[in-house]
Amino acid sequence: MTIGALVLASGCAASAQQDPSAIAKLRWMAGSWTCTYHGTNANGPADHPKYRFFGGGLWLEESSDYRQGGQDYSSTQIWGFDPRAKRLVAYQFTAGGVATKTVDGWVNGLFVSHRDDDHSTVSIVPKGAKAFDWLIVSADHNTTIREECKR
Repeated sequence: MTIGALVLASGCAASAQQDPSAIAKLRWMAGSWTCTYHGTNANGPADHPKYRFFGGGLWLEESSDYRQGGQDYSSTQIWGFDPRAKRLVAYQFTAGGVATKTVDGWVNGLFVSHRDDDHSTVSIVPKGAKAFDWLIVSADHNTTIREECKR
């Protein structure tokens, strides 16, 4: 099954893991990465995100500064387990405001979420200790962007 097919299949699957262990399985992401975008209108600049865990390991922070189209961008994403809501949550903070994601968790070997604003599916695709992809599939499945990340 291709990565795209896994993402499509995961869009309908219920999470098997809405608990803190889902975030713990992302611990291999801690540290610095170099990522390159591929896909519809997204071939472009490298991003250099950094990942760290905090809050007793329940939260993963991604900080990212990059330049695209002659403009500087900065973003912070927080992924975690909210013990009060008893579910996984995600927030992205940019100069344009705050965005949220509905997080499924681990589905078919991917860490899957859905943007609440445009309903795109956003997945982390592990590819070994030194590589992973962010895979973003539009709600209508017509656009796919792959952010290939390596150490």
